[in-house]
Amino acid sequence: MNKIVFGARGKINIENAIKKLKEFCSPCQIFDASVICGKEHILAACYHAEKAFKYKKNVAKTLDMEILLYVAGKRQINEAIKFAGAKDNGKYAFLFYGKSEEEAKAFIESLGLKIDDSLLESSIKKIKKFGITEKELKTVSKSKYADLVLERIAMLNIKK
Repeated sequence: MNKIVFGARGKINIENAIKKLKEFCSPCQIFDASVICGKEHILAACYHAEKAFKYKKNVAKTLDMEILLYVAGKRQINEAIKFAGAKDNGKYAFLFYGKSEEEAKAFIESLGLKIDDSLLESSIKKIKKFGITEKELKTVSKSKYADLVLERIAMLNIKK
């Protein structure tokens, strides 16, 4: 199924936005963009979450929540929500399944937010939030730093 990811900035009531999003499409999710290391981060989490459901290895009851677990690299739902769930910081990452880019953009704009994919760009500050150390960073070139986060996501399968 088609997956669309956008960054957005602005102020929203998170509970209302999540409710509207669930009415708009499913699965779907809103993340805290301050921990997202590129669109590939979210798409990799989708891949692993879908695979977990396919092989009955999922922890969460819904694909939306399983994706959140993988994005956060956490095994506990409460920890994943605290780490990667949308917060009142005005920086969001949206995931839509089965919608066109135009539909997804229109939805985000209907919330009064401005599309800003620069919020999704990886940074050392974001990468370190995943517990990645300086020693680990030295093992790869700077262009591969975000891959260390993808590795952490993949490792969640082993931790389960």
